[in-house]
Amino acid sequence: MTDHKRGGGFYLAVFGLIGLLFISIMVVVFQISRRANPVMLDDQGRPQPTSRS
Repeated sequence: MTDHKRGGGFYLAVFGLIGLLFISIMVVVFQISRRANPVMLDDQGRPQPTSRS
C-alpha cells in the first residue's frame, strides 16, 4: 500500500514536447502572416488601395 507509482515522467516529457512543437508552429505562422502582403480585390477583381497598419 505504501508503493508509489512513478510512471508519469515519460508522459509529461511527451506532453511538453508536443506543447513546444505547437507553440513553435504558431510563432512561425505568425511571422509568415506578418510578412504577407495581401491584395484586396473589389467585385470586378481589380485591386483596391489599402493601407498597411
